[in-house]
Amino acid sequence: MYMIQIGVHSGSNQAGKAISPYHVLLNKIFYQKQDTSDYFKNLLFLSIVFRVSGKHQDFESEGAEFLQKSDGRNVYTIDLVIPQERWQNKTDLELRSYIAEGVRTCFELLKEKVIEIDEVIDEYKLERDFEHGMTQFMTLPLPELKGST
Repeated sequence: MYMIQIGVHSGSNQAGKAISPYHVLLNKIFYQKQDTSDYFKNLLFLSIVFRVSGKHQDFESEGAEFLQKSDGRNVYTIDLVIPQERWQNKTDLELRSYIAEGVRTCFELLKEKVIEIDEVIDEYKLERDFEHGMTQFMTLPLPELKGST
């Protein structure tokens, strides 16, 4: 599936380490490269950038913001701001549930936008495949990452 690419901008190494396994898993589910999109007429994919507050940088908000078309690429992007207190000292289930809720909100906003501009090939397939991916996100084990111990 070539639906959503997840990026991360973290405010500290600790924030990056806390979020990285979820970021990698989401990209494994939603961003498997292919030649053409099953979902969009001209867009390449959708993009969500996690802005994770930490010791060195606080993004000073929470939730979905800044939905826009990317400069130079045929991609719509949105930021998901995650405050430090939302990731620090949380269990896997707490953090996974929080991230899933944020990704769902971002996806809904992105989906509304691309439907509005008539970019969606098959809305039912887009929604069905997104829901299938989110089920995978909630059940698959987190990937082991180098240097994350």
